[in-house]
Amino acid sequence: MRVLITGAAGFIGSHFARYFAEKYPDWELLAIESLNYAGSLDRVADLRGRLRILLHDIRAPFTDFLIRNLGDLDYVIHVAAETHVDKSLMDPLPFVQANVLGTFHVLEYCRLHQTRLRLGFLISTDEVYGPAPPGVDHHEGEPHRPSNPYAATKAAAEDLWFAWERSMGLPTIITNTMNNIGEMQHPEKFVPKIMRAIIRGEPITVHGSPDEPGARKYLYARDHAGAIDFLLTHGQRGERYNVVGREEVSNLEMVRRVERIMGKEAKIKFVDFHATRPGHDRRYSLSDTKMKQLGWEPPTSFDEALERVVRWTLAHPEWM
Repeated sequence: MRVLITGAAGFIGSHFARYFAEKYPDWELLAIESLNYAGSLDRVADLRGRLRILLHDIRAPFTDFLIRNLGDLDYVIHVAAETHVDKSLMDPLPFVQANVLGTFHVLEYCRLHQTRLRLGFLISTDEVYGPAPPGVDHHEGEPHRPSNPYAATKAAAEDLWFAWERSMGLPTIITNTMNNIGEMQHPEKFVPKIMRAIIRGEPITVHGSPDEPGARKYLYARDHAGAIDFLLTHGQRGERYNVVGREEVSNLEMVRRVERIMGKEAKIKFVDFHATRPGHDRRYSLSDTKMKQLGWEPPTSFDEALERVVRWTLAHPEWM
C-alpha cells in the first residue's frame, strides 16, 4: 500500500505516521508538509527511511514535480489544517486558505491524478456542530452550527469533501474527533499549557466557574490513528464517523488530574467563559454509538493516556 498523510509533522499527523509505520512495515508512507509554526520534523525524526516528506503548502495547487513524486496512492489521509481557535479569532484568513482552499487542492489532486484511490479521509472536528447542551451528544451528519472561524472553515472543508464524493465520484470518508492528547503536542494546547504553568508557578486559566467549567471528551492520539486504521477495512465510503474518547472531563478536572500525576499544585484562575473567549463554546460532545456498533472503542483509558503523556513530557521538557 502507498499512503499519503498531509500534515505529518504536526501533532496528530505524526501519531498517524508512526502508527502506520510500526504496524505496516511494508507500506510506503508519504507526507506533504509545509512546516508552519505548529509543524516540526523532530516529531518524525525517528521515522527517517520510513516516511518520505515532500515540502509543499496545500494553500497552493499541487505542482507537477509534487504530483510526479507522489505517484499512485491507495489512501489519502488529510490531516493538515490550521487548528487553534484563538488564532482564528485574531486572524481568520490563514484558516480559510489552509482549511478551505487547501482541502479543495487536495480533492482536486485526488480527482485528477489518483485513479486507483481506495479511500480519502478528511480528519475533522466536533466544533463544526457547535455547542452541545448538557446531556446532548451530536450524531454524524447533524446540521453544521460553527461558532468560530476555525470551526466554520472545517465545516466548509467537510462540505467540499462530501460534494466531491457525491458529484465527482471520489471514494471518501469524513471523521470528526474531539480533543486529542498525546506526546509532542504543541504547547498552545491545554495539557502542555497546564504542565508549563505548574512548573513555572504561574496561574492556569480555567474558563467558566468552579461550578460550571467547560468540558470535553479527550482521545489519545495513537488511538485516533487506530480508529482510522479500523475504518480502512470497516468504514463505508461516503459515510461520516465520530472518533471519540471514552470519558468526558471538565477543564477543572483536567488540571486536577495533571496536578496529581506531577505531584504539584496548580494556581487556578477562573475567567468568565464567553466574555473572554467569544466563539468558544462551554461544552462540545459527540456520540460514539456508530463506531461502537461497528466494533471499535478506544483501547486506552483517559487516565492511562494522560499518565503516559505527562510522564513523557516531563522527560522531554523541550516540548513545553
